[in-house]
Amino acid sequence: MLFARRSHTTAADLCRACLGRAFWHHTLRNVTLGWWGTISFFVTWYYLLSNIVTYVQARAEMGRSRRRAAPVVKEARGAEALRILQPFEHNIRMQLRTGDDPSAIARDMARLHGVEASAAQAYVEQLRRSA
Repeated sequence: MLFARRSHTTAADLCRACLGRAFWHHTLRNVTLGWWGTISFFVTWYYLLSNIVTYVQARAEMGRSRRRAAPVVKEARGAEALRILQPFEHNIRMQLRTGDDPSAIARDMARLHGVEASAAQAYVEQLRRSA
């Protein structure tokens, strides 16, 4: 890495907390690892200044935008829930084989895939009984 230089970016719609984490992650990486090349010694100053300016601009833009309410997502139930969970049958069976708690598996599946907890619990129990 003495003669090569790496560049990392984060491109996403971030909340205030995630923006701060990304900024500090890249800045600390730049400060600790950015000096170790001939050209990089000089380019590090540019990247530090660029990161700070971009961070300040993003925070200012966040201040101008109005807060939005989180969208209300209806949880799927019944046949729709089964349709959503079916592609993960293999994963659920593997978790059951390794001894994971069925209620914990169902809770995670419901949270991750937007289905009712009772529908996820019934699906996991059905797979557990059929195994």
